[in-house]
Amino acid sequence: MKKTMKELQQLNGIGKILSQRLVESSYDSIAKVAAAEEKGLARIAGMTPKKVQSIVTQARKLTGEAEKSHHTWLNNRRKG
Repeated sequence: MKKTMKELQQLNGIGKILSQRLVESSYDSIAKVAAAEEKGLARIAGMTPKKVQSIVTQARKLTGEAEKSHHTWLNNRRKG
């Protein structure tokens, strides 16, 4: 659980307590936060609408960048 909490704490605005609440609510990875519906995250104690929007945006950016780095077609396109 501590490893997943540390991963979530990479998001600005997520500390020890909020990461624990996210894990307890089945949002145990940045990818799950990125895929989450904002109204589901808003039900977690301590999550304001502004914070929800911020962490979802950050998580989607992080997961999008990770996906891009794994695509060989994108690397080939940059070269040519």
